[in-house]
Parts: sequence; structure tokens; C-alpha cells
Amino acid sequence: MLLVTFLLVGICSSLPAQVETKIPRLRISTSGGLGYLTATGEVNIEGVTNKEKVRQLDNSLRLATHLSGDIHYFFRSGHGIGTKYIFNKTSGEVDEVIIDSSVIPDYPDHPHYMVTDIWERDYTNYLGLSWAFIGNWDKLYLTPSASIGYMWTRSEASMLYQNSLVTGGNVAMNADVSLDYLFHPNWGIGTSLGSFLGFINKVKVTDGTITRKEKLDKESWYNASNIHLSVGLRYYLNR
Repeated sequence: MLLVTFLLVGICSSLPAQVETKIPRLRISTSGGLGYLTATGEVNIEGVTNKEKVRQLDNSLRLATHLSGDIHYFFRSGHGIGTKYIFNKTSGEVDEVIIDSSVIPDYPDHPHYMVTDIWERDYTNYLGLSWAFIGNWDKLYLTPSASIGYMWTRSEASMLYQNSLVTGGNVAMNADVSLDYLFHPNWGIGTSLGSFLGFINKVKVTDGTITRKEKLDKESWYNASNIHLSVGLRYYLNR
């Protein structure tokens, strides 16, 4: 629903903007900002007794560094096609997490309780084909766009002094609306608000020694969906 809302708002706002019909031939955009993951976090890690630590880690992992770039070629009708790239990174760390080792099969001979640090770093890359529509008011340009492509993720984590690496990929989608101000005939600055939708249900897990493939049940899918706000530089090649 967020994807559809962003797209419809952008299109409805752009249609009346075609008064001057200043349609550029090419638009190149680079942006950086923040994203917020919308998925519900998992707070029931097996054996963890102080759940507030898990909630703290989940809150840290929700805030993401968001970088993006795209290039679109526009026809005289205002419609354009192109490609879009997105990079998201999230990270979090908590210390003094108390583990009840009696419920963990791999640690039957350890003391009843153990204390450990937990950290996690997640990286998501996305590359897709994009459709866009552009409209303008003098030096202001409004550009809604939607894309579909492929995302691949890399998740690094450590708990009980054991490191793990989880990788996977799947089809994903993105929609955003960008408002640009041209301070030069070819250059401008802009801000973008968007929504990303992506899930992964098959992953590869390795601890450095053993690698295995897993198919996740629906409740355990990795959800990279987020909303994001960014600012950046724009280049317009006029006709």
C-alpha cells in the first residue's frame, strides 16, 4: 500500500505541472539519507532472559543508512525509463546479554547462565529497472518513480563468541517521489521520500566451517522493507 500511495501522489502532483512542458532528455540523481525498517522485530531469541536487550538491538537495527542513485531517459510525453540502485546498511550491538544455556542444545555442559555480547550488521543492495514521470514549475521539478529489480543481502552477526554470515536474494520493488530545485540550467538539489518492499525466504548460512542452505517459513522471512528520506545532487541534460 505504501508503494501505491507514493506513486499515485507523485503522478497526481505531476500532471498539472506540465504547463511549461520543460521536459529534459536525461536526469541523473544521487542521494543519501536515512531509512526506517517497517518489519516487526523478533524479541524471543532462544535462551535470552533479559528481553529488554533484544528490544534495544531491534531498535538499533531499524534505523538504516540509505544511499541511492538512478538515471532516467525522458520522452517528450514526460514519461521516462531507466535504472535505479539502492544501498542500505543497519547495525546494532548490545552487551551483557544473559543466556540460559540449559535450553540451548549446543551448550549442555556449560554453566546454567552465561553472559555475552551480541552484534549484527546487515547490508542490502538493490538494482532494478525504473519507470518515472516528470513535471515542473519553473525551476522546480517533481518526479515520481517506481522500479522492480533484484535485491541481495549480507548479514553478519555474533553471539556467544560465534560468528555467522547469512546471505540471500530475491525480487524487490521501490517507489519514491523526488522534488528538485535547479540552481543552474543543468544542476540542482533535491529531496526524495520513498518506500522499499523486499522479502527473502531462502538463505545461505555459514559459520566459517560449515555452510548450509535454508528455506525459511513465512514467520521467519528476512524483511528488508523500509521507508526512506534522502537529499542529493541532480543533473539534467536538456533537449
